Amino acid sequence: MNELAPISREDRVEKLKGLGHSRKRVEDVRFTQGKGNYVDDLKLPGMLYGDFVRSPYAHARVTSIDKSAALALPGVVAVLTAEDLAPLNLHWMPTLAGDKQMVLADGKVLFQGQEVAFVVANDRYVAADAVDLVVVDYEELPVVVDPFKALEPDAPVLREDLAGQTSGAHGDRRHHNHIFLWEVGDKQATEEVIASAEVVAEEMVYYHRTHPCPLETCGCVASMDAVNGKLTIHGTFQAPHVVRTVASLLSGIEEHKIRVISPDIGGGFGNKVGVYPGYVCAIVASIVTGKPVKWVEDRMENLTATAFARDYWMKGRISATREGKITGLSCHVTADHGAFDACADPTKFPAGFFSIVTGSYDIPVAYVGVDGVYTNKAPGGVAYRCSFRVTEAAYLIERMIEVLAIEPRHGRRRSQGEELHPQGPVPLSLRTRLGI
Repeated sequence: MNELAPISREDRVEKLKGLGHSRKRVEDVRFTQGKGNYVDDLKLPGMLYGDFVRSPYAHARVTSIDKSAALALPGVVAVLTAEDLAPLNLHWMPTLAGDKQMVLADGKVLFQGQEVAFVVANDRYVAADAVDLVVVDYEELPVVVDPFKALEPDAPVLREDLAGQTSGAHGDRRHHNHIFLWEVGDKQATEEVIASAEVVAEEMVYYHRTHPCPLETCGCVASMDAVNGKLTIHGTFQAPHVVRTVASLLSGIEEHKIRVISPDIGGGFGNKVGVYPGYVCAIVASIVTGKPVKWVEDRMENLTATAFARDYWMKGRISATREGKITGLSCHVTADHGAFDACADPTKFPAGFFSIVTGSYDIPVAYVGVDGVYTNKAPGGVAYRCSFRVTEAAYLIERMIEVLAIEPRHGRRRSQGEELHPQGPVPLSLRTRLGI
C-alpha cells in the first residue's frame, strides 16, 4: 500500500490560495445543463394534482360551499373542505410560534387568498378548471389591515377561536387582537434617564412588509404507502424535520415512519421554513386516495398567501447629553403578524433577536417592548434571509443615531406630548429641509 506523502503547510496554503483568489464552484454544471432536481420535476406512477380555491375577501364568513359542479368534472377525484377535515382534527395545524392556523377556512376567512377548498384531480389543468367551479358564498365582515386600529376597543374580533383567552404562548393578551407583549431591558430606569436627559430624539420608523419571493415557489409531493404505513414527502423545505414533526402530529403517523426529502429548492430566504396548508392537504389527499399527490403553488399564490417578513412599526426614543454622549434608548414595536402568528423566529424569542437593537453603541440603559398584533393579512414573520429580526433592529438603531445627529444641540427637546405620525417616519430629506 502506498502511503500518501504529507503535505507541508506552505504547499497547502499555496494550493488553497487565499482572500481575493477565485474558487471553482462545484454545483453549477448540473444547473446550467438543466439537470437540477426540483419538486415539480418529480413524477410518480398514478400521481394526482392538487389546487386551492382561495378567498377573494380579506375577512368574511363562509356561509356555504357547493362543490357539486367541480366533482362532476371528469378527472376530479375529490374536493376537500374544513368540514371534511374536522372529523379527523386536521382542519387546524400548529405554527412554529405556538399559535394555530386554519388548514382550510373553518367558518370564516381572515385574509385575501386564504385556502378555502382543496381540489384533487388526475391532471393539474383539470384541477385548475375545477377550482373555478366550486361555488363559495361569503358574508363580508369589517376588514382591519392597520395594526394600530386592530388594537382599538371597538375593533372587530378577528380570531374568534381565541375568544375569551387572556393568555397565549408568549404571555398575556391585553386585547382580542393582541398576540403577546415581549419585553427586554429595564423599562423604569430607561424612562427615568430619558425624562431627565438634555437632548431627546424621537422617530417612528416603519419597516414595510416584505416578500422573500424565491425563484421556485412552494410545493410538495406526498406519497402514502398504505401497506407499510409509511409516508414519504418530497418538498421545497428549508426545515424538513419541522415538516416531519407537524405531519406526525396531524396524521398520527409515527415520525420514524415519515420520510421527508428536500431536493433542490430554488431559493428559500426563510420563506420555506414553515408548514403551509398545501403540505397538509397533499398529505391528507394521499392518505385518502392511496396515491401520490402533488401540490405546487403558482407565482400569484406565492405572492399573495405565502409567508411575509418584516411589517414592524418601530417607535424609538434616544437620549443624550449636549455633547452627544448617548444615555438611553427606548423602543416600542407594533408587529403586524397577519391572521395567524406563524413566525419562524426562535421559539423562546417571539420577536427574534430584536434585542440587539442597541447595536455596537455604548448605551448604558435600554428597553424594548414588542406587541404582536393580528390583522387581516397573510401570516407574516418569516426569518427573511435568517435575520430573526436582526435587520429590523439594525435599521432602527442606525436611523435613531442619524436622527440624534441632526437634533438641535442647544437643549431644546421635542414636546413630551407630541405624537409622532402613526403612519410612518418623516423622510430625512424633508427633515433636513425643515431644519429638524
